[in-house]
Amino acid sequence: MADEEMWLAFQVNRQESAEIVLVLRHEGRLMARGEDLKRWRLRVPDVTPLSHGGDEWYPLDALPGAAFTVDEARQALELNVPAALFHGTTIAGLPEEYLVPTPSSPGGFFNYDIAANQDSGRTDASGLFELGAFSGSGSGTGTFLAKDLGSNTQFVRLDTTWTQDRPQDRVSLRLGDSITNASAWARSLRFAGVQWATNFATQPGLITFPQPGMSGVAVLPSTVDLYINDALRLRRDVPAGPFSIQDLPVVTGQGEARLVLRDLLGRESVISAPYYASPRLLRSGLHDYSYEMGFVRNDYGLASNHYGPFAAVGTHRLGFTDRFTAEAHGELLRDQQTAGLGGAILWPAVGVFNMSLAGSRSKAGAGTLKALGFERQQRSSSFGGNVQFTSEGFRQLGVTPVAGQFELEGGRGSPWMTSQVFASLATRGYGSFGLSYVQQKYRGSDEIRLISASYSISLGQLGFLSLSALRTLGPGPQTAVSLLFTRPLGHSASLSAGVNRQGKDQQAVVQVQRSLPPGNGYGYRLLAGAGEPERREAGLSLQNEMGRYTLEAAQLERKTAIRASAAGGIAILGGSAFLSRRIDESFAVVKVPDYPNVRVYADNQVVAHTDANGGALLPRLRPYQKNSIRIEQADLPMDAQVDAVLLDAVPFGRSGLLLQFPVRRSRGAVLAIVLENGQPLPSGATVRIAGQPEVFPVGLRGEVFITGLAAQNSLRATWRGQSCDIEVPYPAMSEIQPQLGPFICTGVAP
Repeated sequence: MADEEMWLAFQVNRQESAEIVLVLRHEGRLMARGEDLKRWRLRVPDVTPLSHGGDEWYPLDALPGAAFTVDEARQALELNVPAALFHGTTIAGLPEEYLVPTPSSPGGFFNYDIAANQDSGRTDASGLFELGAFSGSGSGTGTFLAKDLGSNTQFVRLDTTWTQDRPQDRVSLRLGDSITNASAWARSLRFAGVQWATNFATQPGLITFPQPGMSGVAVLPSTVDLYINDALRLRRDVPAGPFSIQDLPVVTGQGEARLVLRDLLGRESVISAPYYASPRLLRSGLHDYSYEMGFVRNDYGLASNHYGPFAAVGTHRLGFTDRFTAEAHGELLRDQQTAGLGGAILWPAVGVFNMSLAGSRSKAGAGTLKALGFERQQRSSSFGGNVQFTSEGFRQLGVTPVAGQFELEGGRGSPWMTSQVFASLATRGYGSFGLSYVQQKYRGSDEIRLISASYSISLGQLGFLSLSALRTLGPGPQTAVSLLFTRPLGHSASLSAGVNRQGKDQQAVVQVQRSLPPGNGYGYRLLAGAGEPERREAGLSLQNEMGRYTLEAAQLERKTAIRASAAGGIAILGGSAFLSRRIDESFAVVKVPDYPNVRVYADNQVVAHTDANGGALLPRLRPYQKNSIRIEQADLPMDAQVDAVLLDAVPFGRSGLLLQFPVRRSRGAVLAIVLENGQPLPSGATVRIAGQPEVFPVGLRGEVFITGLAAQNSLRATWRGQSCDIEVPYPAMSEIQPQLGPFICTGVAP
């Protein structure tokens, strides 16, 4: 029997396809091309294919469990296969979108925060200043504290740092003053030198902790709804076959994920699975590290250049699996060497355990640190505890004093034992409860023991009530209790009333305040306190696009103090300077050349208007994220030629971008052109500006509308192989489309 080729309509598992497929009938068996099977997401049968017409053909009856028919009347192939024969579909629960930032143009900024105080007849002023510069190779900042502004001003340098971010690698290089990264047991420390560290903030969409996944099988094309703790978080259409959802958008702690699968026939199936997610863990294969070399910074805020010994510090965390994250930390000084290992282990049914073991060697001898902790977080409750022991000879940066550093706790040194337990419970309708206990033991001195309890409840539209208590245990115990009621007054104002008692002292406080809005506006604060001590406070804050200004007054036991402050910034970019609020994030300068008072939108909110030169400052952009910047086309005149009104800005951190919108004045005009005999240039002739490719047709009465004119223009008119040159000045006038001429075209005959 000869092979028969047929073009047929096609459907698989009752899903119609818009394509027409070629099938082959060979020796009574219906066959399909291998490339078609792959396109239909079907697994190719493990049989020897038939070569025909340069293609490989596979019999449909070799698909296990498949059923197929050919509807001769409709000329259609109906194929029904088990879901297991399809290749799986993978769905991203949280897409990791990496956006490449735009290199910054050279620029800078300056921030200031100045305050003046008057108290008991004495007036003093101080200021905090920050100077920043940036370019395509990074950004640098320097912060300074000015004390006693006036006749005896003292300047203290705080930080001077150059930072180069590499978002594609999620790392940052810092030169100058910085802070070491803390580990589970090691402290952060200020130093001056070089730091190479991961910086997950350069990819804001990255979730660093492990996220669970779920899978299922769709017999027919279906819709999948994903619920996390009964809240709909994701909806996707899936084709027939196996599917899996990776990186579920879960919240931390213990919870439940539920998949609701609904097929074309309306049938539903539900898949539920518990999960436990913890930020203490890293995703499998993810590194988090920080390596530093430099001099320990002492007397920060008191001295500009007081440095201690040279130190090399390193911290490295690695997610070995989604349930185990290991950590290593080391500190190397001339007179001290400290190193330790730690880890966090997830036991999904119980919680997260963490442990650390470290040792040190110094002039005090050898020492060890041992730590163990546990935490369990559930939807309505959490509890846990940790304990840490250090031997007498253990030394570490940030706790044990090194050259020039002050000891902690007034000379006590570090505790040899620290322990903490905590628990919290949130109920429906009855509020939230919290309880914690902290104990610290020092060698040769009394121990510190603290127990605290808290309770809070929402009273609906009436407000919010909270109660807290703190008690120190041991010799001379003391108790502090506070009760606070807060009631909102509109969108930004609130009323609060509270009572505080500590020992024999008791105070009642009533306060009314209005927070500053995100945009321009004002805020205020009024406070009155009765008891020990009596106090009254009042404050008024104003905010505009150029800064924030505050005036405050306080009276404490008949002594009055007044404070005035101003904070703002200056941005410099693209040859322009702009007054602004403090520039604590990334920013952009928008240029719409020569078009003033044009509204500028960021994320569909009006954030600025262009100035007389067509420039505007956008001081609060999200670094490493897409910021949609748009200008209002309705604010542009009719003769403006607009190529784009929307630009996406993805800035680096603490840097600026110059956004030049492609808007230009078209300078259009209607020209009247006549021949030497006074007759209009014939309709159908063409005119072109010298040096430009665009051709403008001549209409009735020898008139032609031309755009793109300059102050002085050379035009060439062409008619039936004849041409003439015309010089056309464009006069300065406010009229958008003036009528100019007539201009005489010499050398062209009708």
